[in-house]
Amino acid sequence: MNFTETPATDESTFLKSLALFSKHATKSPNTEISPVTLSPEWSRVARLLLLSCLSVVGSVGNVFLISSIMIEDHLKKAGNTFIVSVALADLLITSLLIPSSAILILAGINDSLSVCKFQWFLAGCAFLISTLSLAITAVENYLRLCTSQEGNSWFSKTTTTIIMLLVWTVGSTSSGLQFVFSLSFDYCTRKSSEVVPYQIGTVGVLILLPILLTFYAHVRIILDVRRFMAAPSFKPSLTYTYDLALARTNFYSFLIFIVFWLPFAVVFTYGATKIIPNSRILYNTAWFALSKSCIHNVVYCLTNRHFRNAYVSLFHYCCCKTTVSTARRIRTDGSRPTSDVRVHIIPGYNMRYVESTHNSTSPSRNYHWYWGKRSAQQEL
Repeated sequence: MNFTETPATDESTFLKSLALFSKHATKSPNTEISPVTLSPEWSRVARLLLLSCLSVVGSVGNVFLISSIMIEDHLKKAGNTFIVSVALADLLITSLLIPSSAILILAGINDSLSVCKFQWFLAGCAFLISTLSLAITAVENYLRLCTSQEGNSWFSKTTTTIIMLLVWTVGSTSSGLQFVFSLSFDYCTRKSSEVVPYQIGTVGVLILLPILLTFYAHVRIILDVRRFMAAPSFKPSLTYTYDLALARTNFYSFLIFIVFWLPFAVVFTYGATKIIPNSRILYNTAWFALSKSCIHNVVYCLTNRHFRNAYVSLFHYCCCKTTVSTARRIRTDGSRPTSDVRVHIIPGYNMRYVESTHNSTSPSRNYHWYWGKRSAQQEL
């Protein structure tokens, strides 16, 4: 059928439909994506489930990571405090930033400038603290593995506490200045700032220098350890082997950090000099970088057996051990008396075994459990 033969009413309807289609087809996606609540092309339920899962998994994992260093004997070293610092920075993302987006989705709010600026402050603070903490962790690992341990340690409890407080002060202050005075690229409005010296100084001193120092320290660890291992007279102790395995895990953590944050860093640097025409690229890479905080703790579980053992113990304690029964050691006569177990969730996590009353002639034994480790002492 020819359009010349189409009635006037049909032709008018066709033109209106074509104009409407052209309007939607040429509509820029920049106004459709929010830096806070993700793309509205996804359903509210899908976005809410995604953010909730990231928040829960990330928060629980980071708490497990921190608790592992507190309960595992081989990890109780002052230098590992900086691993805790990275986990605490990740907790800012998983327990504050991501839940705030979920709350807005629940409230039916597509965007909020004040919430976006608050999230940008948390993200900047967590990024700077993680960068500085990873650098100090690499230096501490190098000093522990490749230098003499005679004399006073560089990272004593007092020194470590001072350095950690300084790292958090520098990271939060730098991010706070940017948040209050808009000294650099505005993530929420995608507007660049004219304060070039501050941007160059922050990027050079607080980002590039720590990253280069971290990479250099890990490379030196690899080269020096290979040289030590090649020496016939060098016999590494068991503690040295454990420290070397932890340094390898810290290097994997650093690589994961670079992989997740590098795409956003490239787009962010481009946006600091030119206007980004497509907000989708900026915000998608930003959320990809933030998701690092949710899986960072998994790297330690998969690549280090001491963290893995601590994770398993924590999981069993939190999820499985409420009231259990277990078997005592087999006695010399071959009998195995039954015993009841009461698990007391109190500081110290003591578990007391109460022996069955049917065997009153046997000597009493007290068992003290500390996160799955049992030490038996016979009372004479």
